Amino acid sequence: MKKMVFAAALAIGFSAHGFGHEGHSHEASAVAAPHGGSLRDAGELKGEVVITGDTIKLYVYDKHLKPLVLDKKELTGEVQFPKEKKKPITLKKNGDVYEATVKGISKTHRYDLHINVDNAGKTTLVDFGLDNI
Repeated sequence: MKKMVFAAALAIGFSAHGFGHEGHSHEASAVAAPHGGSLRDAGELKGEVVITGDTIKLYVYDKHLKPLVLDKKELTGEVQFPKEKKKPITLKKNGDVYEATVKGISKTHRYDLHINVDNAGKTTLVDFGLDNI
């Protein structure tokens, strides 16, 4: 009896798996980041982060990768290295990019970067999980 119940559950599981992939595409949908960094969708905007040494650069775009001009002189966020508490960061506007220096980021293999982008009275979190390979 147990074998029959197991076999029935197995058959149902496999048949449901087949139906779940109808209309599902595995083709790449990612767009190339304009500055060669990591690009993330975040609501009504996109954020691109470029890491050079211990310097973080953030570029902000609309959904069509058109650069957004933000009126804020600073953006805030946090970085979290493995097995450490989150550390606050402030990115300062430098032309069309926001920049910050985070000591040790170039030597850390994986970390999370969360930046709050204020645009038109709305704050959007741009979330990056980065691998420094």
